[in-house]
Formats: sequence, structure tokens, C-alpha cells
Amino acid sequence: MFFYQDGVHSASANVVTPQDEQDTALQWRDFIAEHHLDGVVCIAAALRRGVLDAQEAERYQRPAANLREPWELSGLGQLHDAVQSADRLICFGGP
Repeated sequence: MFFYQDGVHSASANVVTPQDEQDTALQWRDFIAEHHLDGVVCIAAALRRGVLDAQEAERYQRPAANLREPWELSGLGQLHDAVQSADRLICFGGP
């Protein structure tokens, strides 16, 4: 699973979902864990939106990391490689 643009907010540990709304970030985490998938967020989109792992928080001298497990940061190269070996690509949202 490769999340980019505003989808990277699903990987943030700082997002609080109101009790009367569905917690889609939790649903994605559960889906990834249940199906043993790699949960990847675009590093450029994540940095732009303040979603950082420990390494990036240190690199940019930010006070804390907020990337939640099972997510990891990676570039579009990983998406490109995955598309080359996949039998389909499904995109949600966008134009």
C-alpha cells in the first residue's frame, strides 16, 4: 500500500478522530496488518505535511517523530518498482 498526497495523514500518530466518525487511519492500519502488506507513505508528501519518522525528525531538527507503525517512509521509486511487478494498480481519489 503506497499512500501519497493527503493520504499520508493516515500514517500520523497525531491525528485524533472524533468519536462519531469512522477512524479510517485505524482501518487502514488494521487492513495492512491483517493482510501482511507493506504500509508505505511518500516521503516527499509526508515531510510536506509534517509526518516524520525518527530519522527525518532528527535530520530536520524537529522535536518528535509521529509516523505510526506499520508505516514506513519511502520515495516514488518504491511505487515504481512495485507497479512493475504488480498485475494491477488501484488509485483512490484525485482528479
